[in-house]
Amino acid sequence: MQTSWNLIYIFQSKEEWFEAKEKLKERIKKYETHVNKLTTKNFKEILEEKIQIDEQIEKVYCYPKRFLDINNQDEEHQNMFHEALQIYEKIVKLSKSFENFILKNVENIQKFVDENPYYNRYLSLYLRKKEFQVENEELFAFLHHEQIAFQELYRSLSENDLSFGYVTNEEGKEVLLTKKLYQELLLSEKAEIRKEAYTVYNEAYQKIQNTLAILLNKKYEIEFKQAQAQKFSSILLQKMFFDELPENTIENLMKITNQNLWIFRKFSELKKQVLSLSELHMYDTSLPLGTVSKMKIELLQAVEYAKESLNILGDDYIKRIDEAFKEGWIDVYPKKNKRKMTFSCISYCGVPYASLNYHDNLISARNLVHELGHSIHTSYAKEQGYPYFEYSLFIAEVVAKVNEILFNEYMLTQNLPKEEKVYLLTDIVSTLGNSLFNQMLLTEFEDTIIKEKEKNQTLTSDTINQIYLEIFNKYNQKSVILDDMVKYSWTKIPHLFMNRSYYLYQYTIGTALAINIAHKLKNENLQQKYVEFLKIGNTKSIIESLKILNINLENEEYIKSAYNYINEQIERLSKILK
Repeated sequence: MQTSWNLIYIFQSKEEWFEAKEKLKERIKKYETHVNKLTTKNFKEILEEKIQIDEQIEKVYCYPKRFLDINNQDEEHQNMFHEALQIYEKIVKLSKSFENFILKNVENIQKFVDENPYYNRYLSLYLRKKEFQVENEELFAFLHHEQIAFQELYRSLSENDLSFGYVTNEEGKEVLLTKKLYQELLLSEKAEIRKEAYTVYNEAYQKIQNTLAILLNKKYEIEFKQAQAQKFSSILLQKMFFDELPENTIENLMKITNQNLWIFRKFSELKKQVLSLSELHMYDTSLPLGTVSKMKIELLQAVEYAKESLNILGDDYIKRIDEAFKEGWIDVYPKKNKRKMTFSCISYCGVPYASLNYHDNLISARNLVHELGHSIHTSYAKEQGYPYFEYSLFIAEVVAKVNEILFNEYMLTQNLPKEEKVYLLTDIVSTLGNSLFNQMLLTEFEDTIIKEKEKNQTLTSDTINQIYLEIFNKYNQKSVILDDMVKYSWTKIPHLFMNRSYYLYQYTIGTALAINIAHKLKNENLQQKYVEFLKIGNTKSIIESLKILNINLENEEYIKSAYNYINEQIERLSKILK
């Protein structure tokens, strides 16, 4: 069993990388000459050359990047990666010229597509932008740079300029609060410690709320100008267009979520009962209902659990799990200077690399199953060839969540002690609750703010606080005792500042879809269609891809069934706790 990445599948050696890099640079020089003389007659030749160059830069880019993922202090590969970035930036500029040619010759390109149907989807993703082509590219570039500057300002503010006060720790000592310590103290058995940590932490954000309000106003002003530059009347329409989703997707999610807020309250009431609390405060909501899992799951056992829980996906799927550990797809264990987060690489070159920081526990075992979902998805999608292998991040997370749900369901069928089942079910309900309720709360908050900004309103921190509090009250349904600090909760959400608008809803819709797909796999003999779904890559839109699994995004049933599922898990938990 290989537990480290085998990067020879990209290049056999550094020498091979350097040789490929130089060949690519020469190839780009010739390509630049051809692009500048692009006509409808030589279009196919240039198109195929572009695709091959894109494939080659991925190899040249990914090879040093994978080394840096394992050791970010590796100076030699830092230099190699810097060279790769410079080449990539050159290719991006040439790609813009290629795109402009397509958008200026729509009729001729459409004839080309009719004669070369293989490129239909590839070129249609360019052609659909025609109606929304930016006329003032200098303005659009300026807005993009403003966006980057704004994000850097927020990062500096949240990482360097934010200072917390002193709190009392578990040993009764006065210590300076940090973000890491805050998370630890919220799990304290002593309510006074949790309350003090919660108060001091939020006071730090309260002090910078006015600055954060200015940044949030600026973010939405920039995005609205970008949307208008592309001839969209709203940010929402722009995001749905580029996500290739129905315009009413978010509206439907908010509507069904609001109809099911009683489930959110039901879990809060259960938590209050189990924790023997007369009142549930915000500083109590991180407390687990059971003891932290002490289940030891070593890697070999985790792989077996993965194979058994995912056996429903077919023999070929299980065979690919075996290949992952024979060929070095997964870098399993923590290393000094290795990236801390788990992740997978959606790349065509080499094998579908994934990275864990495995510890012999339940969370690591589930992370393994999640990342295998990404890696095996990539291995199937690569069968489409380079132009169509890269599926959307939206679909990527759905597939990984399907694996998680199947794993959770499998573990609950095992002969586990009561405390382990309580821990597992609590974790399942908490995770689902975060995706199905908390992310929609934030989406509804953002949607409200954006609509105000699109009316050319400037929102003060007091106004933003009030908007957040009203939406929180609606979702909370009086299940948690409110304090004055709740209204500042929006200031602590990095996604609102660092990600594009209308980003968080994807967690909700992705979870809802994964629940539906997992249910279909267990009840409708969907194995063959699901593997077909994994092989789609980017040959179809999200809507068309999901139709293979008989899921219609315009039909609200898939959302409703997701809320039914979380309610069923709460009922299971209630019965075990009785």
